[in-house]
Amino acid sequence: MKKKLVGSWFALILIVLLAACGGDSSSDGDGEELTIPENPEDVTGDITVWAWALEANYLDKDVLPAFQEIYPNVNVTVEHIGVDQVYQKVSAGLSSGGSGLPDVVQVENNRIHSFTEEFPDAFTNLTAMGYDEHEDKFADAKIEGLKDSDGNVIAVPRDLGPVGVLYRVDIFEEAGVDPSSIETWDDYIEAGKKIVDHTGKNFLGTDGDGLLRIMMQQQGSYYFDEEGKLDITSEAGENAARVLQEMKDNELITFTNNWDGQVAAMKNGEVSTHPGAVWWSGTMLEQMPELSGNWDMFELPAFEEGGTRASNDGGSALAIPSSSENKVAAYVFAEFATTDIDSQIKALTNRGLFPALLEAYEEPVFSEDQEYFNNEPFFQKFADTVENIPAVNHDGAELEVRSVMGSETEAFLLEDKSAMEMLEDGEEQAAQQTGKETTD
Repeated sequence: MKKKLVGSWFALILIVLLAACGGDSSSDGDGEELTIPENPEDVTGDITVWAWALEANYLDKDVLPAFQEIYPNVNVTVEHIGVDQVYQKVSAGLSSGGSGLPDVVQVENNRIHSFTEEFPDAFTNLTAMGYDEHEDKFADAKIEGLKDSDGNVIAVPRDLGPVGVLYRVDIFEEAGVDPSSIETWDDYIEAGKKIVDHTGKNFLGTDGDGLLRIMMQQQGSYYFDEEGKLDITSEAGENAARVLQEMKDNELITFTNNWDGQVAAMKNGEVSTHPGAVWWSGTMLEQMPELSGNWDMFELPAFEEGGTRASNDGGSALAIPSSSENKVAAYVFAEFATTDIDSQIKALTNRGLFPALLEAYEEPVFSEDQEYFNNEPFFQKFADTVENIPAVNHDGAELEVRSVMGSETEAFLLEDKSAMEMLEDGEEQAAQQTGKETTD
């Protein structure tokens, strides 16, 4: 009996020592046991990252030098690839069982489920690797959209696009309109009438269905319900349609055709407001520097007094394909790139990418006055809305439905079609193209 007790104590001590020396052990969800070493120098190997445009520059120039100071034995290659090429290559790789895929890939929030619906095991379960400890560092609207049906995080949050109304300070002052008086969409329309009377030009422009999606999300709704059924003609959709119809009837809104058309309308004073995401600031600084001091922001108008004045448009994340042969190194890189505060600030100041990490908003740059934006704390105004952004369901068929609704928005603004017909025809056509059921 004494020998058995001694043996049992020895086994227990051995288990404790092994656990203490080995770091955090977890499974990636595919049954593969993975261990994150406690000593960063023990993480080794080569990884490849696919990303595009500003995010690729951020990961390569801002994150990598700082990351390798902590993880000197991880060799990271960031490949700068166009967004369409990334998605084409990911689709092709998943179709061939993971062949040729990188270790980390940038994916937009609204594209995650277009892959996982067809390939449920496309990406590594990052909750199982320990990312659950970071979940409360992000707004629900961001993190919830990056989970699978079981609630596991399958991509880590990088940037997002909180929405506000960008407006021309000089034009508002000339027309005698106080932006602080605009609290609801009805207030916005009344202000628009005064601005149009003063300028003889439109109040706002749109190049697609973006404003409709923004309006629906701020009400906690979207093109799809939680089950993935089409829900375009929901109460939220009808509320948005009412506002859009009134804008059209009062000749406040114009169709700007495409991205370049929208930029030109803002640059040339053809519109005096733009309900849009914070990332528009980068384009404004670059393409309309002569308007420095003449732009500012106020919160998105609510549908009713005291209602939600927050929404989101855009944002991306980092996922680890299940085919990665070095998931541990890939994980620590993705974790660092999304939770290191200094890196998040560089993303904002160097690249114009608004961080999803809530802690970053406590940094001085957010409260600093921005000369271009009326010498106001422009970034802080957007940051203040983030935790109020409602979470919605981004379904795998989103791009198809957005294409349909973009065409319907154009028809609504340029032809004799009502806003409600836009919703009804769009939902019917989307159902035909995607094969999805509707909530009706």
